[in-house]
Amino acid sequence: MTKFDKICIVDDDAIVVFGLKRAMQALEFPSEPIVYENGLDAIESVQEMITQNTELPSLILIDINMPIMGGWDFISEMREIWPKDKKEPVIYMMTSSINPKDIETAKSFNLESNYLIKPIYADQLEKILL
Repeated sequence: MTKFDKICIVDDDAIVVFGLKRAMQALEFPSEPIVYENGLDAIESVQEMITQNTELPSLILIDINMPIMGGWDFISEMREIWPKDKKEPVIYMMTSSINPKDIETAKSFNLESNYLIKPIYADQLEKILL
C-alpha cells in the first residue's frame, strides 16, 4: 500500500510526466496523479482546493526549472497559503541540472534529501511511494 493518497506532478516536460505516470502504473499506484505544466497552475489549483476544502495533495513531485513559475517559487507560495491545521505535503524536487547552487537552495527549503536528478526510474519512485 502507498503512503500517499493524492499525488501532484508539476513539470513542463511531457516525457518526464509520461515516465512518472508509467512508473506509477507499474507500481500499481491506485490513483492517477494530478498534473500541472507550471507552478502557477499548480498554486492556483492548491488555492482552489483550500477554498473548497477538498483533499490536498500529500505528495508533490516538482521540477525546479519551468516557465511562468518554477519549483522554488511554487514552494514559497504554497507554504504561505497552506492551512496551518493541515499536514504539509511531502515535496520532491526534480531536475536535470547538476548545479551545486540548486542543492544549496534545496537545503534552504529543507529539501536536500528530497532531491531527484532526472531521469527518475521506477525503483526510485517505489522508494518514495511505498
